[in-house]
Amino acid sequence: MALTGPTGTGKSWLASALGHKAAATIGRCSTHRVPKLFEDLALARGDGRHPRILRSLGRADLLILDDWGLEPLDAAARHDLLEILEERYGRAQPSSRRNFPWTAGTRL
Repeated sequence: MALTGPTGTGKSWLASALGHKAAATIGRCSTHRVPKLFEDLALARGDGRHPRILRSLGRADLLILDDWGLEPLDAAARHDLLEILEERYGRAQPSSRRNFPWTAGTRL
């Protein structure tokens, strides 16, 4: 699911509400701001926590990625995103929230 729209229209609030409902009904929900998530993963790569964090993200029944596309992803972040999606493939659904139309996504 992707929630798009201008700043201040409630995308983060709606994603949070859906996450709370999902946690209450289907299980584990994990919410992350994309810039912070990839910063944390870069640090985790250096101290050995990287594989464990990727597995944890893969196990969540619902993964909400907030503030997507505020800046282009570097090569390491693109690789991490692919690893997260591969870990989740066939088991769980990602959700994304961003402030611009999907057509602008080709810049990522």
